[in-house]
Amino acid sequence: MAGSTATQIVLIFSAMFVVITVAALWFSLTSLKTKNKHKLKEMKMEIIEKYFNEMIRIECPYCKTLYNVNRQECPNCKANTKKILFPKIPI
Repeated sequence: MAGSTATQIVLIFSAMFVVITVAALWFSLTSLKTKNKHKLKEMKMEIIEKYFNEMIRIECPYCKTLYNVNRQECPNCKANTKKILFPKIPI
């Protein structure tokens, strides 16, 4: 009788160990998949942003020169065209 009780206790603890191990492995696998999805999404956005910025050009309103979005000013006349300049309306 004492042997069967000890065996039952060992079986219960071994079953709990197996359940906890499976749960820990499942949790680590799902977190790894989520991390990989996030990393792939960041890489995709980085690539899209890189090629998008290379495709878009800004036209200088003063000298009509086309230049990259990454530049802060026109390479020809050095005008800062990143901000929209509105003429003042006389009152």
